[in-house]
Amino acid sequence: MTPLAWHRETLRMLLADRERLPHALLVHGPAGIGKAEFARALAASLLCESPRDGLACGACPSCHWFSQGNHPDYREIVPEAAAEEEEGEEPAGGKEKAKSLVIKIDQVRAVADVVSLSTHRAGWRVLVLRPAEAMQAAAANALLKTLEEPPPRTMLVLVSDRPARLLATLRSRCRHLALGLPPRDVALAWLREQGVAQPEIALASAGGAPLLARDLAEPDEAELRRRTLGELAKPSGADPVAFSAAVDRTSVERVIHWMQTWVNDLARVKLAGAPRHHPDFAAALQARARNADLERLFLLDRELTEARRLAAHPLNPRLVAEHLLMAYNRATSGSMP
Repeated sequence: MTPLAWHRETLRMLLADRERLPHALLVHGPAGIGKAEFARALAASLLCESPRDGLACGACPSCHWFSQGNHPDYREIVPEAAAEEEEGEEPAGGKEKAKSLVIKIDQVRAVADVVSLSTHRAGWRVLVLRPAEAMQAAAANALLKTLEEPPPRTMLVLVSDRPARLLATLRSRCRHLALGLPPRDVALAWLREQGVAQPEIALASAGGAPLLARDLAEPDEAELRRRTLGELAKPSGADPVAFSAAVDRTSVERVIHWMQTWVNDLARVKLAGAPRHHPDFAAALQARARNADLERLFLLDRELTEARRLAAHPLNPRLVAEHLLMAYNRATSGSMP
């Protein structure tokens, strides 16, 4: 597992003294910068039997097993829904029970069972939990017991976009490692290597996060961005009913994302700044900002944040989008309620 270019030096420094590594590491930072990839590269390097310059060699038996996804001393614990999505599984037909969006207590208890055993290769064992904030309260409490009596040469890596949502007792038992956005030129070079069209626009729309930018540049996502921003850019205001009719559970969270980045840019333009996320819509943002009410924009931003947090729950996506677009019209119409 080769680390991303902007993480290589951080990983090398972390692994410089393997005998003083923490038993629990909390890796946190903005979404879309490659925190899961960092955790996997860390695991591969720790498990490697012939590390080169501290990092995985990519050629030993351990590296081969890791690359094949079947290393006996590595486990990755994620919600059922995330595991299914990453494996590319499709429903087998008919009604199927919805997959869990949380990390359950049974999954964490299984971690305790794994760490109680000897390692297969007489070296390190690595377990990655992500996103750590998806742990149920009972699961988090169960994990505490493992962290209080850590076995030797075992590392638990918790990966989180929102570490403040973790139990304080969990955070206090981990060494914290904050990862930030990569330099813009490094991120753009990586996006070009990935074959992303218009990497500058993709990176800006993702707030500087390259992996998120790559995902947002996918054709379906790019089309959703075009439709959503086109609706928000209308001089007469958005049409909440007509637009929301096409919003479903698979798209509502991304619609909210695009609304939030647009509102953020509107506030910046209103304050005589430049758009951060959507420079290709600068003229439309200038036009809509003229009648926008700054206080209402801030209130709308908070409402969008809460809506995004709840987007994965069983709400009516059409009504959620309709309500948010109506609030957007009020915030940018220049008229009093």
